[in-house]
Amino acid sequence: MFFKDRMLSVLLAVAVTAATTAAIVRFTPDKPEVSPAQIEEGITFEATGVPGDEVIATVDGNTAPAELLTYQIGYSCSYLDYMLQSYTGEGLDLSKPLPSGEDAGEYVRKESLAMIKQLLVLENMAEQYEISLTEEEEAAIADQRDTDVEKFGEVGYLGEIYKLGLSEAGYNRTVHASALYQALYNAYNTPGTAIYADDDVLHAYAAGAGYITADHILLMTVDSATREPLDEATVAEKKSLAEDILKQLRRSEDPVALFTELADQYSEDPGHAANPQGYTFTHGTMVEPFDAAARALGENEISDIVESEHGFHIILRRPLDVKAAADAVRDEYFDIFFTAEVDKAEMKLSPAVERFDVAAVYEALKAVQNSENEG
Repeated sequence: MFFKDRMLSVLLAVAVTAATTAAIVRFTPDKPEVSPAQIEEGITFEATGVPGDEVIATVDGNTAPAELLTYQIGYSCSYLDYMLQSYTGEGLDLSKPLPSGEDAGEYVRKESLAMIKQLLVLENMAEQYEISLTEEEEAAIADQRDTDVEKFGEVGYLGEIYKLGLSEAGYNRTVHASALYQALYNAYNTPGTAIYADDDVLHAYAAGAGYITADHILLMTVDSATREPLDEATVAEKKSLAEDILKQLRRSEDPVALFTELADQYSEDPGHAANPQGYTFTHGTMVEPFDAAARALGENEISDIVESEHGFHIILRRPLDVKAAADAVRDEYFDIFFTAEVDKAEMKLSPAVERFDVAAVYEALKAVQNSENEG
């Protein structure tokens, strides 16, 4: 489907991380002023007839008010407009289907509700695992509010938030969600916490995800600086040397130990010094001949000579390096962990959700924002 997977991955991030905050705090003083009456009523009620503080979604007792759906619709539409312009050269037209054939308005509604679910689950997880913001983080948020109020005035500050479809309470909630997401991630990486993922868990996941560790002795057949092929005589010498190295390894009683010695002596891999025990990688990372040959080996087995665009390789398949594998998948595993929590949660919606016409909400938001965001 048209960039759907990319869209979903980005939405997961922006729902609860710094992208949300960045989208909210882009206050621009050249926008028209908003009256206190407008701020009090809110864009949600204006566009849908639903009060902004009316509960429209619940996950395990945690509730989301209608104004959060307004904000997420605005964000999703703006992001989708940007993506369509980038990929097709045309902006978002909610009256037309997306290039994938999906109804644009229903797509935005679905993704906006998905972001609300992610936020509710995040807050529930923070409570479950006793994760909260530090005093310093709370102080930083308060200091930012003081700075914004000093710049815009109290009513002006609330007016800028209003233009995003939010009350100050909704705005504060999204800002706190961004910090909570980071705090959850930090706990996941901190030994001793309830959600810490230790190296053994990540190592097992990496093995299942196709990660392996392999070392090689590389004799290059191209110039390391220009990538131009070496002359035939030099290539022949390299091939002869590779054959001699392989013979030594085949005759050795301890080929793994000898391999390390010979790699230090002969390997022309520029990364060898930084990776003396080889590389830990997954599918599609290495050139195909190297990857295929490494995967065909058992642990501590040595390949025949393998030729690639870089030169002649003799490959040693090592046991999967625990730390390197854990480091490689740590962020990926956190995404899976969080997504699994979202997937298994059940979100109940109120009938008021059906009163949210995506086009009407988006037009109401654009009407109070600056001209550069219109159209």
